[in-house]
Amino acid sequence: MLFSFWYVRRRMYSWVALAALCGPFSLGAHAQAAGNVRLDPTSTLEASQAATAVPALIYRSVFADLPQGVEATALDWKAANAQVGQFKRGHADLLKWELEQARKPAQLQPGGQP
Repeated sequence: MLFSFWYVRRRMYSWVALAALCGPFSLGAHAQAAGNVRLDPTSTLEASQAATAVPALIYRSVFADLPQGVEATALDWKAANAQVGQFKRGHADLLKWELEQARKPAQLQPGGQP
């Protein structure tokens, strides 16, 4: 589709007019007044010196406020690791162990109620 010369000319002038009207406002929003920013040379000089005193760093772990868990007792990780280590083939041995446990008759507690 071809555009006529007059159509293109009118569109071009409308874009130029829009840029002329909006341009100064957008540039003015980002400008900073002259003399508005003043650097303090003494603090800059102090910061560049290695002997400048700095406040002591107070360390606080990010894990301090985390919940400790729902378990009342802590497990011995070495014993837990040894229990898991008995299953040499991984999940296949675990399934075999679960089947063996299911075949065993349940141990009744002395003095238990049915």
